Amino acid sequence: MSEERKTLDERATMTDIERLRHSASHILATAILRLWPEAQFAAGPPVENGFYYDVDLPHRISPDDFEKIEAEMKKEIKANHPFDRMEVSRDEALELGKKGRLAALGERFEPSKFKIDIIENIPADEKISLYRNGDFIDLCAGPHVMRTGNIGAFKLTNVASAYYKGDENNPQLQRIYGTAFKTKKELDDYFAMLEEAKKRDHRKLGKELELFVFDDDVGPGLPMFLPRGAVIADELEKLAKETEFAAGYQRVRSPHIARESLYLKSGHLPYYAESMFPPMELRAEGEDQTKIEAAKQSIAEANKRLRKNLDVVFPALKAGSLSIEEFIGALKNLPTNQRIGIERAAFSNLYSVARWAEVPEPDRYYLKAMNCPHHHKLFAAVPRSYRDLPLRLAEYGTCYRYEKSGELFGLMRVRSLQMNDAHLYMTPEQFEAEFNAVNEMYLNYFKLFGIDKYLMRFSTHDPAKLGQKFVDEPELWKKTEEMTRNVLKNSGINYVEVPNEAAFYGPKIDVQAWSVIGREFSIATNQVDFAQPRNFNLRYKDKDNTEKIPICIHRAPLGTHERFIGFLIEHYAGNFPLWLSPEQVRILPIGDDAKVLEYSMSILNELRAHQVRAEIDKSNDNINGKIQRAEQMKVHTMFVIGKRDLEANAVSVRVHGKGNLGAKPRGEVIADILLSIKERRP
Repeated sequence: MSEERKTLDERATMTDIERLRHSASHILATAILRLWPEAQFAAGPPVENGFYYDVDLPHRISPDDFEKIEAEMKKEIKANHPFDRMEVSRDEALELGKKGRLAALGERFEPSKFKIDIIENIPADEKISLYRNGDFIDLCAGPHVMRTGNIGAFKLTNVASAYYKGDENNPQLQRIYGTAFKTKKELDDYFAMLEEAKKRDHRKLGKELELFVFDDDVGPGLPMFLPRGAVIADELEKLAKETEFAAGYQRVRSPHIARESLYLKSGHLPYYAESMFPPMELRAEGEDQTKIEAAKQSIAEANKRLRKNLDVVFPALKAGSLSIEEFIGALKNLPTNQRIGIERAAFSNLYSVARWAEVPEPDRYYLKAMNCPHHHKLFAAVPRSYRDLPLRLAEYGTCYRYEKSGELFGLMRVRSLQMNDAHLYMTPEQFEAEFNAVNEMYLNYFKLFGIDKYLMRFSTHDPAKLGQKFVDEPELWKKTEEMTRNVLKNSGINYVEVPNEAAFYGPKIDVQAWSVIGREFSIATNQVDFAQPRNFNLRYKDKDNTEKIPICIHRAPLGTHERFIGFLIEHYAGNFPLWLSPEQVRILPIGDDAKVLEYSMSILNELRAHQVRAEIDKSNDNINGKIQRAEQMKVHTMFVIGKRDLEANAVSVRVHGKGNLGAKPRGEVIADILLSIKERRP
């Protein structure tokens, strides 16, 4: 393949659209070679939403070149050349590479250096194949469409830099991106979606609608919600509390930090250490701190004496030019008094270090990266019986995770997160019902938010990585994965199984959801845990009066405030339903008539008495200016109040995105507002 290579299994699973896009990458290479015959090609795979090809070329390709490259691509498509597959021996492939014939239109003086490297790394037992379209021949495992004319509609999108094989020690190449579809309509729809996505970008709307901010002094990845954004978080938490209360959950609270020993017990250390902030070391208190300071001082003084003796006798050692063997030999040949002085200083140093070993280790604390260890402690705080189970402990707990700066992305990838978390403790017999109930909670939320497309990714472990990435309990892995798989099958929920992506303590489900414009988000999780209840020695008394270990489910149907709010901003394009809208009603008085203002204030007070987020625009602007400002802030409902409304005890209603709905009785409008909020209408 024009990528490194693909196995037969991977080729078999390539979709029709991936096959089309992979074929388009060969056509891209053909076109570039017609314009710049010296081009050398590396990898050219299909990727999500398109394809790319990496090229080594003195000419710097820019978007200004796209038109002429696309023109050459169209010629190749019009020629309707077949994609012919040819199997060759390793020696034949290498010979073609040396002649510069691979990823080329003919033999060249320069060898096909990247293709030769790829051939040399192909396993000895794997077949080597080439694909030809017209004059272009490429090392490739395929598959492709039948002919170049089968490419429907395509467009080059951008160019970037990429190191060969992703290694910064390798040459830096130009990566040319494009996309292709079966029809022009699909292509046009795709770019229309991209334009709509730009308008809906949660970072852009978050700033325009005054929802959240990032500040350098606070730190990257640490979002702060402005009042209008905090409203959305509060409403989501209110929704979760009501839903969970009805489902028998109990709410708990836990601190933002914990001792290192908690995470050692849970197993998060060392498995999860890279995603946690570094520990804080607390100063000891009283006599312990006095000992620590004395020990530090003693070691410092002993080191100073030893260095002084060595520096006087061995200037070569100070310069770093003596090996350890030369140092020992020189030490033996020293006069007795000098050798004794060095030995005494060395023993003094060893004595100080030995005393330091008696000083207590510093007390280390970590910022909480997950709520589960705290919840396990809360389960263990009270004796439990089978009659107490299932026990469902819920918390919107704030967690902190260290994400690399390059991976931070608006609200979607942050370092502080408020998680819609809960941990369910149950008997094995209760597992299916509890797991199903969590999935049903997901589906109800999806219905509420108008999420029509979703997929549950069932992540399992890799037996080869037990004890490294996953807890070394092979039988428990098999048992819990089979239990989870059966529940998913019996419930009829749409899911795919993904190996090697489980949590370290058990299988999990990640919920992928698509917004109304088709953008995919990972927004929720449901995890099975057979390891931590054992680590924490969690027990309950069963019917036969014996102690048993509960099964635990970790679940977060609404994910985190940060990611879910980011999703909702883009999903609704900032046009939130009334119940979720940061500003539900804005009252817009016409003119400055005192009685109209008084009437408007009475409506405001009535709404706010019912906890409606209502504001009033008392500015001197004309009514069109007031409406325009409210529309820009995507205020859900506007009450335009004039003298006629005052006289009729009515309001003129305007809804964002729907326009003027006309005058209606005041009582009727307010009652409908309150009912819409209560019912959380879409």
